Amino acid sequence: MSPESNDPLFTVLIQYLRPLEEVNKVMEEHRAYLDVILQQGSLLAAGPMVPRTGGILWMKAKSKSEIERIVQEDPYARTGVAAFQILEFEPKKLVSGLHS
Repeated sequence: MSPESNDPLFTVLIQYLRPLEEVNKVMEEHRAYLDVILQQGSLLAAGPMVPRTGGILWMKAKSKSEIERIVQEDPYARTGVAAFQILEFEPKKLVSGLHS
């Protein structure tokens, strides 16, 4: 199926920089922030990597700079426990309803 929107999609790779004990101290605040951006429509999916060395966010936005702003406000970024890598792509095949 083809994309339902012209907005680019982004895969955001989160790499923990600190031990899990420090990451876990910020995890609830990070997850609450994810709830906010999910409600705003920017976040499509999120979860930890296996093994738990970081996480992955699937996001949509009008521009990469919008994703950069969202990422900078994430508690993991603000506290320095994780680094974020933003990968932009143009979907050519997409399951219906994922990118509305």
